[in-house]
Amino acid sequence: METTKPKDEKNFQLFQGIKLLGSKYKGEIGLGVLILYVFLLGLGTVGEVWDVEWILDLPLFRPPGKY
Repeated sequence: METTKPKDEKNFQLFQGIKLLGSKYKGEIGLGVLILYVFLLGLGTVGEVWDVEWILDLPLFRPPGKY
């Protein structure tokens, strides 16, 4: 007969695995987030300075209330 673990224990193991993965690849994750941030910052700057409409129409760069 197979014994099943309680749901809380399975969730705990899942979170432990995610925590271990995060601590193992902390530098790579941080570098990826930094590169994404700089890319989006540069894209927004190019859109504003040279008035590139397709960049300014992206949902990320729209002013609040504009659909």
